[in-house]
Amino acid sequence: MTRLRFVSLVLLLALAACSNHKVTSTAVRRYPIEGDIIKINLADQTATIKHQEIKGYMGAMTMDYPIPSHTDMAKLHPGDHIKGTVFVQDEEFWVGDIQDPPPTKP
Repeated sequence: MTRLRFVSLVLLLALAACSNHKVTSTAVRRYPIEGDIIKINLADQTATIKHQEIKGYMGAMTMDYPIPSHTDMAKLHPGDHIKGTVFVQDEEFWVGDIQDPPPTKP
């Protein structure tokens, strides 16, 4: 039985070493974002946002952002002007804490 445990442990460690999942201890940084929704991609759970400068992070530009929260994603429509937060951890980034956009004018 001890031999079986040893082999199982070795296999488990080998699988862990081959994993693409990065373990990180880097804190999540937060930056306010304000911009316009250009398009929504529900399949990828992303939004293309034309945003103003994100102070301390990046200049004004248009790019796709992951929106992991289904609640936040449901708030978004092309043409909306939004405010929220860009979360950054290592090389990963996403947008959340999206404030309800004001009603669109007819």
